[in-house]
Parts: sequence; C-alpha cells; structure tokens
Amino acid sequence: MRPKFSLLNILVAIIGIAVLIFTVRRVGWSEVVSGVASVGWWFILVVVLGASRMACRARAWIICADDANLRFRDAFGAMLAADALGNLTPLGLLASEPTKIMLTRSRISTVTSVASVTTENAFYTASVAVVLLAGTWFFFQRADVPPALEQLAEVIVMAIVIAVVIGVWLARSQPALLSRFAPLITRLAGRAAVPAEAIREVESRIYGVLGWRMGRLARIGSWEAIFHVAAVAEVWLVLRLLPGAADATLVDAFLLESAGRFVTIAFKFIPYRLGIDEAGSGAVAQVIGMGPAAGVTLALVRRLRIMVLNVFGLIRLARH
Repeated sequence: MRPKFSLLNILVAIIGIAVLIFTVRRVGWSEVVSGVASVGWWFILVVVLGASRMACRARAWIICADDANLRFRDAFGAMLAADALGNLTPLGLLASEPTKIMLTRSRISTVTSVASVTTENAFYTASVAVVLLAGTWFFFQRADVPPALEQLAEVIVMAIVIAVVIGVWLARSQPALLSRFAPLITRLAGRAAVPAEAIREVESRIYGVLGWRMGRLARIGSWEAIFHVAAVAEVWLVLRLLPGAADATLVDAFLLESAGRFVTIAFKFIPYRLGIDEAGSGAVAQVIGMGPAAGVTLALVRRLRIMVLNVFGLIRLARH
C-alpha cells in the first residue's frame, strides 16, 4: 500500500499547490510578496508564539497523564514531531497522535500514554468548539456576509451541536467502545494481540476524567485557553505588520483565527492545507473589510512558521 499512499500524497499536494498559485495570482503577486516582506524580523516572534502554543498543549497533556516521568521536554518534543507528521501526510490525526504515544513510551506506560493523549485531545476539541461557536457569532455580526459563507457558518454550528450531543451521550452511558473494537485496535497497533485488560484500563482512565477534581480540570482548561489566546495574538501581530491591515482589531484577528481553526479541522488530510488556508483566509479577510491580500499573506506567513517548527519536529523524530 505504500506506493499507493505516496501517489495519493503527491496528487493531493499538486492540487493544493495549484489552488495556492491560483489564489495568490488572483489577489496579486506583488501585494503578497510585499506583505510577507513587511513581517521581517518579527517573524521570529511569530515562531515563538507558535511554539508557545505547542508548549501549552504539552502542559495540558502532562496534567492529563499525572505521571512525574513525563517531563515537559519529552511532551513538547513529541508534540512537535506529531504536528510535523500530521502536516506532512494526509493521515492527519492517524499519524500525529500515535506518534506522541511512540515517542513517550519509554517514559510512561502505553496505557497511561493512550489515555492521556485521548483525554487531552478531548479537552482540546471542546476548546475548539467554543472558539468556533464564538467565531461564528461574531461572524454573523458582520454586514454583507456572502450566502456561501453564511451556509458554511451554519454547518459549523450544526456540527458543534452534534459533537456536544455525542459527548453528553458518551459521558452518561460510558459505552465500552474500545473493548468492542479490540480486533481493529490490534490491527492498527500492528501487534499480534492487545491485552483486553489494557484496553479496559484505558477506557476506565478516560471515563475517570468525570471524577477528577475541579482544580485539575481548570488547569487543563486554562492551558487550552492560553493556546487559543496565543493563536489570536499571532494573527493580530501579523495583521498589524501588513500594509493593508495595520488597523486590525483583536476581533478581526479572532475571526480569522476561528476560520483558520475550522479549515485545519476540515482539511487536515491535505498536506499543509496547501491553497486551502490561503483561499479561506482571503475570503474571510475580504468579508471583514481588509481585502483578500491580507488574508492570503497571513496564511502564507503562518505556513512558514509551521514549516520552521516542523523542521524541529522532524529532528526530534529522527533522533528517536
């Protein structure tokens, strides 16, 4: 299957590059190039803000694991490596989350690793749902919203409502999903057999989150919230450096970040979301009165930041 997977990866990347070129040509090469150049040495701060977001999720993961053996540098390195693989391949979460488990299995048990990674992802998903809901609300406050974007916002709200309903059902009924799909888990793990006791232990730890102290839950939620605050700060910083968006507000930055978060989730299977980030960010920037060039430039700068951090992630993976 490896040749087929590689071919799919190449085809998706080619399509993404074509969309990227089309989007940049539509708004103007000169505007985009001058916009990227205007960021200058401030790009270092953009990278630092991006790294701080990874650090926030690493801290939240450590609290979920509640194991002194999981050090910050191990969790942070695993986060960087997982993000790199998630961006480079169409597998998305299927590549990134197992990478975290693989890179930390020498520090904590597999059961603890799987349960903590799953739990942290649940907290992160809940925080993203809040951001998307708030972003959608602010988006509807803007005048002259195109019908296509209005329908997209309605889809986002509906998807979040469905996710909340599923989450409430899981919390109340606590179904033995992992135990039921044990054979599939065994195949995904690439092992002859996964002990049933281990699977039940993972389930028990995940559902045990409902009994955690409020202080522990608040600490995890705080780190996830800081993750999004840093993301909005990054967007606001880049916008303020662009010639056509120097008067951007924090609300503008929040709208662009929430739209970018939706694109990240919906198009994670496209390597680096080539072309998709630019098209989506440009459309939202145009609606809020900045012009598409500002949105496209913002997406390009953030992609460069992702690529820089992914280099460190790949180095961490190679060293492992």
